[in-house]
Amino acid sequence: MKYKLRSVAALLCLIPASAALADASGLDVLGIQTGMTLEEAEALIATARPGSQKEPVRNHAGQPLGFRYTDTDDPEKRLGKTQIVLGLGSGGRVWFVGQAQNFVLGERPDYATLQKSLLAKYGPPTEPGPAQPPPKYLRIKYGMLWSFDTQYKPIPAGAHYNLVQNPCFEAFAGDNYSQTWGTHIIVPRQTGERCGMAIAASVSFDPETRRVAAFSVTIADAAALYADPLHGDASRQLAVRKKKIEQEARGGQRVDL
Repeated sequence: MKYKLRSVAALLCLIPASAALADASGLDVLGIQTGMTLEEAEALIATARPGSQKEPVRNHAGQPLGFRYTDTDDPEKRLGKTQIVLGLGSGGRVWFVGQAQNFVLGERPDYATLQKSLLAKYGPPTEPGPAQPPPKYLRIKYGMLWSFDTQYKPIPAGAHYNLVQNPCFEAFAGDNYSQTWGTHIIVPRQTGERCGMAIAASVSFDPETRRVAAFSVTIADAAALYADPLHGDASRQLAVRKKKIEQEARGGQRVDL
């Protein structure tokens, strides 16, 4: 591979944990922050993943979504590749950024190292991952989720946390734009009106060594998605539907016979 593993911290481009705990301002993937222009983001990609091949990608409705950048020596673009995906809003600003990294044998970090790096950069997660890797030979992926409200303040898990009640619930579901073996880059199709930002990390393990075989981390500016004239239409329709359901649940309907 062209891009060799230096350290998990270098892959994440760590910032001080204190900045991550206050709000979502300044959080990034490989230095790329939502709100950047395409030119600013691509300058960082050229440094982090030099020689990456760029290709346009479309959303589920066939509309231009952004670009995918792939770094690999494999002519068939299969195993061992690293990828970055940018989602661009109607105004040309980045509203989504994600990276996927597959580690070759001999360069795989342990789960504790990756987990420590993620927590140092993004703060306490709303939906924590497990404390330990899975049992040996169990093929499984683990995830960690960070949710932020419309003021970009972190939403804590709390004692009675329920993912379905999370205002960013919809922002963690969508389409996979990763072609990197063992992990995914999920770009949300829609989001709720009470979500500001959603961060997700996915980890997959080597079934024999229980070390990290691949991981991805994504940041979606859900508020920007919701407000976007083109990409946010599905989100706004969802909000209208939910309000009608709430009104219906309160009763008051009458049937004339």
